[in-house]
Amino acid sequence: MTPARPRAHGACLQISALLTLSIALVSPGTAVAEKILFKSDDWQVFTDGRVGGFLSWVYGDSAPVATQVFTNPDGSSTNEILDGGLWSIPAETQSNAGQGTVNMMRLRSGFLGNQLGFGVRGQVTPWTTVTGYVQIWAFIESPSRLKSYTNNADARQGYAKLEGLWGSFLAGRTRTLFSRGATDIDVLYAHKWGVGFPDVVDGNGPTLGMVGFGVMGSGFAAGMIYGTPVLGGLQLNVGLFDPASLSGSGWNGTKYPRPEAELTFERKFWTTGKVVLFADGAYQKVYKPGQCTPGPNSPCDPETAEGVGYGGRFELGPVHLGVAGYYGKGLGLKYALENAYAANDQASHLRRSDGYYVQSQVVVRKFDLFAGLGIARIFRTDLDNQQPWNSVIKYQMGINGGVVYNMTPNIHFDLEYFRAMAKWWLGEHQILNCSAFGMTFNW
Repeated sequence: MTPARPRAHGACLQISALLTLSIALVSPGTAVAEKILFKSDDWQVFTDGRVGGFLSWVYGDSAPVATQVFTNPDGSSTNEILDGGLWSIPAETQSNAGQGTVNMMRLRSGFLGNQLGFGVRGQVTPWTTVTGYVQIWAFIESPSRLKSYTNNADARQGYAKLEGLWGSFLAGRTRTLFSRGATDIDVLYAHKWGVGFPDVVDGNGPTLGMVGFGVMGSGFAAGMIYGTPVLGGLQLNVGLFDPASLSGSGWNGTKYPRPEAELTFERKFWTTGKVVLFADGAYQKVYKPGQCTPGPNSPCDPETAEGVGYGGRFELGPVHLGVAGYYGKGLGLKYALENAYAANDQASHLRRSDGYYVQSQVVVRKFDLFAGLGIARIFRTDLDNQQPWNSVIKYQMGINGGVVYNMTPNIHFDLEYFRAMAKWWLGEHQILNCSAFGMTFNW
């Protein structure tokens, strides 16, 4: 029997790190995350950050087991191959050779992890300000539970930004634009102070929130972004980012920076109402460098990895609702241009995918009550349809719910539940029940 293709532990940690967000986002009822350390007539030095931890418990199915054998027209047999999907490390398995179970607890960093940011802001002309900002991330858990291992600091952001009546220009490493609005919904209304889906159960680093379950994580990259002035609530941001290499699928050649754009509209109404709409997109050509022999199952012509996202947020007093969706090719399940099996078939043809997400939140005094649902779907290529033994991940669905107690504007306690469900095209399935409790202090 041919087993499912393994996923490297280090690669999983890199994926988790790429998916997390900036603490600059501000959720309802919390203080703005910025404290002034020094201020003169024209300059100021400020800091922001957060620290905390969560007890995470995961119980459910371990990774599915490939069990089917297919007979080819020539009489030979081919073993089933599982392709993509949820991942976990079994803590205990059933006595037979079946799928097995997971039952594991860990102390985790949460969706955003520990952060420390420093910035300098100054007036360079009467109409223009400049900001320099650096943000360092760190995790609380040791890799593979080995206490002797050092947790290295991660320089997650570092950029310079000019702002004036003409708009803004940013150069450095920061959040990308594609799916930024959808990821903001997850942070603002669900997992800013929580965990969500823990991804690799026995891994370390930031968790996923709703990323991979209808949310395509925006992530971080080196780039340049121009933002227009806000006119009537409407703003356009356009950026060029360092191109991503899809090395695992063979598309590890890139030539030009990757363009991304986000159009947003924000309007307040009455005294407690607000509506935010957004649309975004990304586009990148990828190719196989060097000599390539073309064939029906070996494409050589450049492929286009691309995606569009859309959605909005609605707030009226204590009631908050966010909806989002995306569609594209070569996106994977977690973040755009993901180097993962779900993004392409066995001959490197890029797969199409889509996702849908809805998140609700109700603020009651110091409590934030939240619940949400999301699904990400992968569509088979022509080659997938010609290879019935290749059981591609069909969808991942996530349901979240919980409560946050904001003891003060800077101290937050989170209690939550997440149910992760996955199904493959040949019927395999996996369900994980994830609970978490923890505390965060931010400044």
